[in-house]
Parts: sequence; structure tokens; C-alpha cells
Amino acid sequence: MFDYDVAIVGGGPAGASTALHLVRAEGISPGRIVVLDKARFPRDKPCAGAVSQLGIEALRALGIEIDVPFVTLAGARVTVTDGCVGETLAPMGIVIRRLDFDASLLAAARHDGVVVRDGNGVTDIARAPHGFRLTTASSIVDARFVAICDGAGSSSRKLLGMREAERKGHLYVLETPHVASDVAVKRRLTDFDLRVVGDGVEGYYWDFPTLVGGVPHASRGIYHANLSHSCAVKTSLARALERRGIDIAHVRLKPFSTRPFVRSSILGLDGAVLVGEAAGIDRATGEGIAPAIVMAKIAARHLARALRTGERSFDGYARDVFSSHIGRHMLKSAWLARWVYGRAGAAARRYLAQSPYARAAALRWYRGETLSIITQLRLAAGLGTSIF
Repeated sequence: MFDYDVAIVGGGPAGASTALHLVRAEGISPGRIVVLDKARFPRDKPCAGAVSQLGIEALRALGIEIDVPFVTLAGARVTVTDGCVGETLAPMGIVIRRLDFDASLLAAARHDGVVVRDGNGVTDIARAPHGFRLTTASSIVDARFVAICDGAGSSSRKLLGMREAERKGHLYVLETPHVASDVAVKRRLTDFDLRVVGDGVEGYYWDFPTLVGGVPHASRGIYHANLSHSCAVKTSLARALERRGIDIAHVRLKPFSTRPFVRSSILGLDGAVLVGEAAGIDRATGEGIAPAIVMAKIAARHLARALRTGERSFDGYARDVFSSHIGRHMLKSAWLARWVYGRAGAAARRYLAQSPYARAAALRWYRGETLSIITQLRLAAGLGTSIF
């Protein structure tokens, strides 16, 4: 009755990782899986391309090593409004270019035997008896189950009539050669500038080390979680770039929207699962790649179970994601974003810049580690001291 058991809409890290987990971890026949994407790979993505250690280890568990050019992040520097600057050296992860990374993951799935139809965007999704009928640019695909992996602007969500539960965040991304102020970037540090919070931005400006054509560059940008109101994000970005001697009028900006992972996020419905940015990203850091890879593992497990049992409800998938390490991490991150980037978070931002212990804990958090109760109590005590 069906052309495929699972149709995966979106060939980015979420979609490719779901396919790889289905084949390598769950033993599903690769020929029964199809990946559909409107773009032809390699395709670029307006994203900074940071992948935390959590994502690297999740891929390694699948037998996949990063085989595209990347820069290893050696630590972070934090700047706050009063000019206080703090720096900590600690492994964080890597920075890749999505052009290379996404194509590499999708090529691994294709090599495993997964059917990949890039250049075939889904224009309609209709429910059929015990499955779905997907209309693409060139064909009709019938599948028992669907994995929605087509990003923050997911067209699949719209085609299925799904509501948007939360305000979307916003990014502007650009790459430039190094400038004189890139002292931290040249040392492979991530530079987080929280002074933009003073402009009303609920997030941060960043400078990451990256490679463009094998040549060291800086990935720059601004992340606005958009928690309560809109603000002049582009104006704030222009000020941050001006402090670094860069004229915003002379660079190419790539805009990007993000969907936050929150308690009201929709993760599953009858016959379909949502994975990666289509479900939501880390609201505090703006990271989406590593959570997508980890979420794909959970999705693949539930899709494989559904194929064996015929069960079409994915309520269990949603429960498992919310209760998993990555789910709890992102829910806490959503709470932290509201606090740290709000007016009441000035003390927390200052404490982060002043305290080596707080920065080390923050980097461990970014890597996906669980902070012990003792660490949390010590952070609370330190924050209380900084306030009073």
C-alpha cells in the first residue's frame, strides 16, 4: 500500500540524523525510508554552525566522525554592559559550515541506502488510510509515517494546520575576514557580547572562529529570543559591528527565524513526529544542531516501534522527549532565557562575566552536561553575593 514506511521531510541535521538512527540503531531497511527536501545539496543555511560536544558524541555513537572542515572552540569570553569582561578556557565543541556539514550527513544516509530526493519540496501533505500522501514538485509519495524535520520555518507544520505556540526568535548571521579586534576569535574563543541587552535585545551578539574556503574567518551575528516585544535588532547589530570597526552597510546579512523549545511545543501527532528546529531549539543559547541530532535518536526509536506495532499515536514520543536529558535541558534553558535576558538578569550577567566558576559551569551546561545540586547551590550563593 505504501511506497515507503517513513517519509522524512527535510534533509538537514534533523532529517539526516533521523534516517541514520532508523537504519543504524533501529535496523529499519534503508530502502523503506525516503528523505525529501526542496533544496539540492550541498545547500547553504543562514546559521552560525556551532555544534556542542553533545552533538558530536551523539554522531560518534552512530559511527559518524565529523569529516568536513571545522574549528575547535577552545573557550569563551563574556562582555557585559559595564565593560566587565571574563574569559574561560574549556572545550565547547566545534564550528562547521552548514554547506559542508549538512551535505556530509545526508551523504552518509544515502550511502547507507536511504532514498534521498533533494530538489523535491513537499507542496502538500494529505492524510490517507493508515498513512499519508505527500505531493512533491515531481511525484506523489505514499508513506505510513512522516517525520517533520524541515526547520524553524517548517512548511509541513503549515500544511498540517499546526498552530504556532510561541513567539519566534530571530538571528542575523554574517562572515568576515578577521579584523583587529578579533583577539579572542584568533585564539579560537567564542566571544559573547551581552551589551546588546541594553538595546532591548533578549539574547547576545557573538563572534565565532570559522573557516571559509579553508581560510580563517569570523562568524558574527546577533541572537534575539524575542520573549516579550520586538526591538531594533538590526540597529543593535550595527552598533556591535561598529565597535569592531565593521560597517553593516558593507556586509551580507543572512536573516533566520528560530522556534523555541518550550513546554507547549508540539512534538507528535497521529502518524507524525516533529524533530529538530521544527519542534524547537535551545531558547537561551539559540543552539539547534546538537538538540536535533539527539532528538532524532528518540524519534527513530518511536518510529521503529510504530512500524512494528502499527500504533499511530506519538504521545509517548512527546513524553520521552520532554523527560529526556535534552528535553529537560532545553526546558530549563527556556526558563533561564526569560530571566537572564530580562531586566532582572543584570546581576546574573555581571556575575557570569566576573566569576570563573560561573563561566566554567555555563560552558559545561552548553556542552550538555548536568550540573549537580552542589554546583547549582554554589552558583545561587555566588549570585546572591554579587547582588548584595
